[in-house]
Amino acid sequence: MASVLRMDTFLSEDIYKHPEDDQKFYAVFTTSMNGLMGSAVCTFSLESIQEVFNGKFKEQATSSSAWLPVLSSKVPEPRPGLCVNDTQTLPDSVLNFIRGHPLMDSAVEHDNGKPVFYKRDIQLSKLVVDKLEVDGLPFTVFYVATNDGVIYKLVEWYNRDGEEHSNLVDIFEATTPEPIRSMEISSKHKSLYISSDTFIRQFDVVMCKGRYDNCLRCIQDPYCGWDKDHNECKPYVTGLLQDVTNATPGICDSSVKNKPLHVYWGQSVHLACPVHLPQAESAVIGSSRWFRYSREKGKYEVSQRRDKYIYTQDQGLVILSVTERDSGRYDCKLGPNTLCSYNITVDTKTCSAPTDVEYRKVYSDWCHEFEKYKMAMKTWQNKQQKCQLTHPNDVAYQGSPPL
Repeated sequence: MASVLRMDTFLSEDIYKHPEDDQKFYAVFTTSMNGLMGSAVCTFSLESIQEVFNGKFKEQATSSSAWLPVLSSKVPEPRPGLCVNDTQTLPDSVLNFIRGHPLMDSAVEHDNGKPVFYKRDIQLSKLVVDKLEVDGLPFTVFYVATNDGVIYKLVEWYNRDGEEHSNLVDIFEATTPEPIRSMEISSKHKSLYISSDTFIRQFDVVMCKGRYDNCLRCIQDPYCGWDKDHNECKPYVTGLLQDVTNATPGICDSSVKNKPLHVYWGQSVHLACPVHLPQAESAVIGSSRWFRYSREKGKYEVSQRRDKYIYTQDQGLVILSVTERDSGRYDCKLGPNTLCSYNITVDTKTCSAPTDVEYRKVYSDWCHEFEKYKMAMKTWQNKQQKCQLTHPNDVAYQGSPPL
């Protein structure tokens, strides 16, 4: 007999059980490759699985009939699926029923009514799970493999009200471009073992300093914490910054250095913000936005304008033709968290905006030079025309007059 661990049209790719937890199962699902592709990660409880197996069976009278639930009166005793001391004592009616009814009527529902993670245009194939506790709060860490050798690292936790939350904290290449064939994790050795068709790789699950170069990414990994005194990510100990549950907005703001930028009037400037975040995380929180602080308006969002402000694909901001009005502080934010901060000072003394009188004088001088250029061009064209009237083989000879 079998039930189905499924999500509508999703098919199970892999199932994992943590060696120290007999009550939970973790599964990876993917859609058929014929249509829109997508994958999901779900959790299932043993209680929900047993509930389905204790429910109704499903049967199909003929190959062309619909699958329908079996009436309880048709189920033989002892009920198929129950443990018995000696299977040889089972009557033929039970054995025949088992052969003709391989499915249960209901599917096993995944926990919390939603997947831990889902994403379009990706095929997840394998997973392993680690469990840890940080400052009294338990976390479940998922390592999920794709069919092209990439690992998605997810973290799941429950808040005080029992609500489930999850976050994508990292994406890294393991066996790219080869598909991952097998994965194992060792809590004792803190290692993740991954194999493809040609090699085996070992990864340290506590990847902090070598993996996260900014506070915001570091604090979301339960293995890590941010040392604000040395501005680096370290294995978590009490005293380091950590906010896996996103309970403290702006916790990293004090660790983001404000970069002074000295620019000249009329110059265009690019404010770069090279903080790389997993794509799914950005999709959940929203895209980054730039804010400006001024004495007149206070804090306000910088809206894109073709003639002034341009957002770049790497989360940067380009300010065109700066003037003294563009001086001030600019912050790039993702949700409530600050990613980058700049303080622009515009040098108006070296190259200041011209007054009306100066502008008219410069314009008059330019017009005068342009008129001189037109006269020179006309003179050259006349000479060129005269040269073209003379045959190139003609020779002009000027000698002394005859005696």
